[in-house]
Amino acid sequence: MIKKLNVITITILTTLFSLSASANDKVDIKAGFAVDMGFGVTVLVNEQFNVMLGNDGIAADYIFKQGAFSADVPFTWYVGGGAYAEWDKGFGVRLPLGLNLNFAKEWNAYAQVAPDLDFDDDVKFGAQLATGLRYSF
Repeated sequence: MIKKLNVITITILTTLFSLSASANDKVDIKAGFAVDMGFGVTVLVNEQFNVMLGNDGIAADYIFKQGAFSADVPFTWYVGGGAYAEWDKGFGVRLPLGLNLNFAKEWNAYAQVAPDLDFDDDVKFGAQLATGLRYSF
């Protein structure tokens, strides 16, 4: 099971980075720490591809809609779609709904709720909460 998840992890990361590298000459990478699939590392590539590698599993999301509330509100919002794999339990799909706060030139904080459909032994509906801090390179 662990070997299969390692192959999935490497495949997801390679695909995301190759897609974003071929789409633009300049790749915008934000990396940091988060609590999502346990505590771990998060990477946001070109404001579209989010990967979370935590001590409980891995999640990969594609951000397909983003927006701002107004000029007076410092937060932006996003909606994505993705999948996750837990190291010992299984896998599922999720729909992250989140808020970003760009509080300094290179720094970004976020919080999200992700309703999910878990495909372990039986199909279960749930939700995952996440929060994190990223630095832009």
